[in-house]
Amino acid sequence: MLQRWLFRGMCIAATGAGTVICLRDPNSVLYNVLMPLFRNYLDPEVAHKLSITALKLGIAPVDYSVDPPVIQSRLKDVVFFNPIGMAAGYDKQVEVPLQILRMGFGFVEVGTVLPLPQEGNPKPVMFRLHDSKALINCCGFNSVGLEVAKARLKRVRKKQASDPLTKDFMIGVSVGKNRTGDILADTVNAVKGVAPYADYIAINVSSPNTPNLRDNQKREPLIAVISAARSALEIVNTEIKSKGAEFNNTTKKVPLLLIKISPDVSRQELEDIADISLTHHVDGIIATNTTITRDNVVPSDLKTAGNPKGGLSGRPLKTMSKKIVYGLYELTEGKIPIIACGGISTAQDALEMIEAGASLCQIYTALVYEGPGIPSRMKNGLADLLMKKGYLNVSEAIGAEHRRRKPTPASQTPAKTQVESTKK
Repeated sequence: MLQRWLFRGMCIAATGAGTVICLRDPNSVLYNVLMPLFRNYLDPEVAHKLSITALKLGIAPVDYSVDPPVIQSRLKDVVFFNPIGMAAGYDKQVEVPLQILRMGFGFVEVGTVLPLPQEGNPKPVMFRLHDSKALINCCGFNSVGLEVAKARLKRVRKKQASDPLTKDFMIGVSVGKNRTGDILADTVNAVKGVAPYADYIAINVSSPNTPNLRDNQKREPLIAVISAARSALEIVNTEIKSKGAEFNNTTKKVPLLLIKISPDVSRQELEDIADISLTHHVDGIIATNTTITRDNVVPSDLKTAGNPKGGLSGRPLKTMSKKIVYGLYELTEGKIPIIACGGISTAQDALEMIEAGASLCQIYTALVYEGPGIPSRMKNGLADLLMKKGYLNVSEAIGAEHRRRKPTPASQTPAKTQVESTKK
């Protein structure tokens, strides 16, 4: 009897160990079974929490491959070994950034981090649109707050320094305002708090789920926000230098300053954003956040979900996001690096965004529908596509669509003139 129980126990343990080993393979067929089950039978919020827990426990893919040199890219002078990153919103509370990087991502953006702890909107706040391969969320900036986020970032950086798989990869931090906070004060506090640990800071002025937040994309408010953030970074830099210390991030330098914008901006607003980014020395633009429109969504999906309010992400967003990426590259003459975000789920999507003007790409919703092996598949697929099209590297592909297009009378006007005209 004892031998029988021991045998059963060994079989169960071996099966469990084998399952964990399989799940650590980015291309494991188990995900072809598990992902549809999660999507069809688990509440979106439960599935999200379960995925975070799995990452904490090490029950997730680990990509040990070396990124092909052809996909290396840059944001200003910062090198990214591959251009596929995890967008903000997945690891809101800075719980698993290193585990995300180990999945094969070239960088990860955590947050959005707020100065004070904040409950999100009443549940439910996440809705799947299966046929559209999209999500609607109205989370409302649920956050553990700056102090907890700082402590976690500090621990993450300590672990990262001795982790050969992640030590050279970038961690960005998205920051925002509390629901009842002041945008300038909250931006300054958040930037000061996370700056020592971030490789870049993205100011989120575009979430549709915080009342009036998007108003800060307009000319005067945006100038004020960027100026406040830049001043905060200068203060942190001075303090760190005065102590003879260095930034506790990957670059060991002052983090880059980015803004994240909406896909719903008007042409005039886009021209203003481009102009402000140039004149106020923004280091990059993330294009885009979620949309409040429901364009390109399968109508039955909305009906099944109950036509919820909130921001739409996923496949239907691709056309809008690409249009914004293209417009920004044109208006800034390629002088401001762009991170494309929205509707990207394949290597082809990523290449299209790069050719439209993006230096890097971010995904999130694609992970829900394509599984955790997607970063590995995308970066390897992108390497193949670049070589097939004759590009030596990502840099050669950035903005290629603009160079291919034949000039027309309307497009012969220099982009700089178009931007400057908004000042008059």
